[in-house]
Amino acid sequence: MLLNPVKVIVIAAMLLASQAAFAHARWIVPSHTNLSGDEIHKIAVDFSISNDIFHPDMSFGSAGDPRSPQLVLNAPDGSRQAKLPFVDLLRKSAAGLTLTQSGTYRIGLEQPPVLLTFFKQANGERGRIFGGKGSPDLPQGATDLFTTRMHVRVETFVSRNQLNALVPQNQGLELGEGTHPNDLFTGEPVTWQLILDGKPVGADLDVTLIRGDSRYRNIRDVIRLKTDQEGRVSLSFDEPGLYLLESSLDSKSQAEGIDNERAALFVTLEVNPA
Repeated sequence: MLLNPVKVIVIAAMLLASQAAFAHARWIVPSHTNLSGDEIHKIAVDFSISNDIFHPDMSFGSAGDPRSPQLVLNAPDGSRQAKLPFVDLLRKSAAGLTLTQSGTYRIGLEQPPVLLTFFKQANGERGRIFGGKGSPDLPQGATDLFTTRMHVRVETFVSRNQLNALVPQNQGLELGEGTHPNDLFTGEPVTWQLILDGKPVGADLDVTLIRGDSRYRNIRDVIRLKTDQEGRVSLSFDEPGLYLLESSLDSKSQAEGIDNERAALFVTLEVNPA
């Protein structure tokens, strides 16, 4: 079905607005990404929302707050710890984790999908609210309603003694098969496949990587990539350090009352000097 050109423009503007609404990066930074030894290891993790990569700005709150995400730890043996305790430090949230197994841990923040509804007010001005088309926060007389459901994945990986293959979560946008996220070195080839709900995303999905401490550089030094037909991206890193990988994918929703589904991905990665 062909869309009216005016409607296409309106929808595009709303999608851009939803991007702006979630323009701040979300990230988790572990104190260590690779550990070795027989003793039980403990690590600290900080997580925040900010434009300056890895410089905290807005906290995720504290565990138990109904507005806060869950801190989740997936262990190498496939076991899962959810609702782990963390504290609100005003500009960031923080937690301590104990790693007893050998292998790779997936550390993530999980939150139910968020609804954003965009609209035109009676005076012609555009606005948005958090909530669906039936929200009481919608102003009277609002028209051109457009609702996006946001699915956001924020995660990082820590390995103890050995690397093991990652088991896809098969929910939302995530890194699939490819180079292990704890085996990254400057000058070496890196390949990842991005998957959505367990399936390759296909071609031309934008993927960016930004090295940390961007506030100390005049330019952000963004690495911009596009997926190939199999959903893969390839690169090599010139500089060591912490990087934030970001990507998002929009698709038409099949759910009643929702127009657009947006899956977003934020992954913290450490690149080591060769």
